[in-house]
Amino acid sequence: MPDPLRLQALIEECARGQESALAELYRQTSPHLFALAVRILRRSDWAEEVLQDSFINIWRNAARYSSEQSQVMTWMTRIVRNRCIDLLRRPDLERPDADGALTQAWADDAPGPFERLQRDQDGQRLADCLKQLEGQQRAAIALSFFDDLSHSEIARRLEAPLGTIKSWVRRGMDRLKRCLS
Repeated sequence: MPDPLRLQALIEECARGQESALAELYRQTSPHLFALAVRILRRSDWAEEVLQDSFINIWRNAARYSSEQSQVMTWMTRIVRNRCIDLLRRPDLERPDADGALTQAWADDAPGPFERLQRDQDGQRLADCLKQLEGQQRAAIALSFFDDLSHSEIARRLEAPLGTIKSWVRRGMDRLKRCLS
C-alpha cells in the first residue's frame, strides 16, 4: 500500500496542476483501484473505463480534497466505487450475458474462492463452520465477504427482501463466531 503522506503530497501537487504528480499518483494507486473496479464490475474492460474516468475526476477535484475528511486512498477508493455503481445503474448498460450462458460455456475448472478456502489449512476451520450454516445464510455471507457486495446488492442478487438479507448475515455471523471460538 502506498505511503499516505506521499499520496497527500501528490494530491496537493495535482491541485496545483502538476501533471507529473498525477502520473505518479496513478502508478502508485492504480493497481489497487483497478482491482476494486474489477471486483465490483466483474469485467476488466468496464474497470479500465471506470479507472480512466475516476482519474480524470481525481485530477479535476484534487483541490477539493480535504485531509480532515478522509485519507487520500479512501477518497480515491470512494470515487472509483461510486463510478462503478454509476456504470452498473446505467439503463443502457450492455449486458451480453444476461442469462449466464456465455459465462457457463467459458467456465474453467480452476478452483473458486470457496474451494481455495477449503484447501488452505488456516481456512479449514472457517470452511467447516460455513458448511454448518443454512444455504441462504452461507450464500449471503459469501456474497458479502468474498464478493464484497452490500446488503442491498445481495438482496437484488438473491431476490430476497433487504431485511431478510440483513438477518441472514447477522445470524450467520453469530453462528460463525460461536463455531470458531
